[in-house]
Amino acid sequence: MFKNYRWYSLALIAFVAMSAAPAWAEQVRFRFVPIDACGNTQQVPAGPDGALGEKLSGAGIIPKAFPGTFRPTHMVTFKHPFNGRNIIVPLSMPQGQARMEYRSDRIIYNYGSYVIEVRFLTSGGAEAVYNSGFLRPLNIQ
Repeated sequence: MFKNYRWYSLALIAFVAMSAAPAWAEQVRFRFVPIDACGNTQQVPAGPDGALGEKLSGAGIIPKAFPGTFRPTHMVTFKHPFNGRNIIVPLSMPQGQARMEYRSDRIIYNYGSYVIEVRFLTSGGAEAVYNSGFLRPLNIQ
């Protein structure tokens, strides 16, 4: 009889761990496409119904339109990993020093409780994803 309770406990712990994924944070995603050979980009709709951004909040299951943009504080030039060209992505970065993380298709600026991901698309564009962290509202100035 004790063994049955152990399985129920393990199942409950697994369920809670899966439901406490980073999707409970607020996230906003913007998409940029190159417009010239110099690497300049233009923001294009990334959200539902043609909105400039896409917002995920709560459980993150249903994306919502995010009509605004964030005022960029930095114009960051990256070498695109798929086509080898430079691409300039406007980012709104908070003050402070970020821990940089590199992946094959993205660069991550980790500020502890706040993360900015620049995801490179195979089409030559990029997405900027702002993530507020677990159970924190997204607050961009």
